[in-house]
Amino acid sequence: MRNLKTVYLFELGSLLKKKAYIVTTVIICALILVVTTIPTIQSMMGGADTGEEGIMEDGTFGIYNEAEEFNLSLLEEKLPGVTLLPYDSEEELKEAVLDETVSTGYILKSATEYVSVVNNVAMYSGGDFLMDSALRLVNEDLALQEGGHDVEAIRNIMSGITISQEEPIVLGKDVKNNYWVVYILIMLTFMMIMFYGNNVATYVAREKSDRTMEILITSSDSNSLIIGKVLASGTAGIIQALFMGVTLFVGYRLNYRSYDEEILDFLNMNVDPKLLLVYFIFAFTGYFLFLFVYAGIGALMTKVEDVPSATTLVTMFVMAAYFIAMFSLGLSNESIILKIASYFPFTSFMVMFVRYAITSVSMFTVVLSYGILLLTAVFTAFASVKIYRFGTLNYGNAGSVLKLIKTALKDDNGR
Repeated sequence: MRNLKTVYLFELGSLLKKKAYIVTTVIICALILVVTTIPTIQSMMGGADTGEEGIMEDGTFGIYNEAEEFNLSLLEEKLPGVTLLPYDSEEELKEAVLDETVSTGYILKSATEYVSVVNNVAMYSGGDFLMDSALRLVNEDLALQEGGHDVEAIRNIMSGITISQEEPIVLGKDVKNNYWVVYILIMLTFMMIMFYGNNVATYVAREKSDRTMEILITSSDSNSLIIGKVLASGTAGIIQALFMGVTLFVGYRLNYRSYDEEILDFLNMNVDPKLLLVYFIFAFTGYFLFLFVYAGIGALMTKVEDVPSATTLVTMFVMAAYFIAMFSLGLSNESIILKIASYFPFTSFMVMFVRYAITSVSMFTVVLSYGILLLTAVFTAFASVKIYRFGTLNYGNAGSVLKLIKTALKDDNGR
């Protein structure tokens, strides 16, 4: 293939010099820097105490006691570190919650029944564990006193019983240790394929629409053109991802002293190098597989506006891989869908990575899955070259994308 290097370098230089590419990269990197710097900004501003009323203090509960026979002091004893603010009416309690004077409000119906009053409820709310535990302890003490038992002696006996658990012996994979790394890498792969896949399809379709393709084909062969464009577009995406990764690392190194210990513990994850190797091999191959698919479809289009509808089926495969991977990430066992999708080449580039992260997968399974993916990628590249060659010589073709692909491959084989 003559001029492949020349085409590749020219296309890559054109992409890297585009204003949209530069601006997008700068904005994303700037956002990453801002996010990684937030803890430092908070620590710099957190020293000032405003002392204003109405500002909610951590561990401040509002109580409206409808059960007159219930002694609130008993409840307060069971809530160490929590301040109880009594209110005379339900309306006053609701106002205190709304203006954030208290973190949570409680309407006490009886010694065993209450209603919580909150401003907003999160999607994964943990409930009212503290109030449940405190009321249970109060009622247990009252029941023991009524039975004539020594409450303090019983509590001392119970508090003396401690159960300790050492680190579990994990025979398979520890999903918790890899969850967020896998999650971020899946998101990155999905966004790169969607963005640069549509970008290369639109780019090729535009060249065909304005007849630029006819000029290019006279100075270089079609094989070099399509492969050079795909490799250049893929490289541009990888370079952008590297910039994002480097910015994230720099932002972390500049601000890690301001991070909470919980965040540092989270970032201090021991990721298996084999897991990263599996990701890079599968994601890299799947990434270029889809770029060739998008490029081939773009070569069949005579109008740029036809590209989104023509690439719908391909987009559905990418989204299917993404959703199967994300759904399976929260599981600890292999579903039949996960197993099938880890071999299907248009989903395995994401799914096998997740399967390897959450379960014990044999090396033979990984190699077999990658072999299918690699063969499919090579076949797709050859098919895209033939489709591109067909597209350079045919305009105004009507019909479905699948019919055009079949016609392109048949026409090329017949020559």
